[in-house]
Amino acid sequence: MGHYCRICGRSRPNEKFSGKGHRNHVCKKCQQRPKAEREAIEQQDEIFGYLKQSNISDRNMKRLQELAESENPRTGRLAQIARDVAIVKSHKRRRLKVLAEKRPDLLAALEETGLILAQGGGVDF
Repeated sequence: MGHYCRICGRSRPNEKFSGKGHRNHVCKKCQQRPKAEREAIEQQDEIFGYLKQSNISDRNMKRLQELAESENPRTGRLAQIARDVAIVKSHKRRRLKVLAEKRPDLLAALEETGLILAQGGGVDF
């Protein structure tokens, strides 16, 4: 049984990881990618993780603000949308329903970017 690469999302055999790659969970092939590309993937995964949490804390909000100022435009947009969602409803329970009532534009942005998948489902209420 191998390891899971957190960049490409595949389970790969031990031979496909270097010594550092084992610890970081990044395969040799993904280590060859540009650093900016790897960081962008990790930051986007981090943003999805915030929306999967039951509560987005103030500390998470600060981190989302930092990510919103990222040089990568996609990462910045995702972080800004996640931050706006946290401002409207930081708790996950009934988050989609509240967004549909108060901020349908934000709900549409979640769907458009794919962040709605982090909520654990589609738009059915």
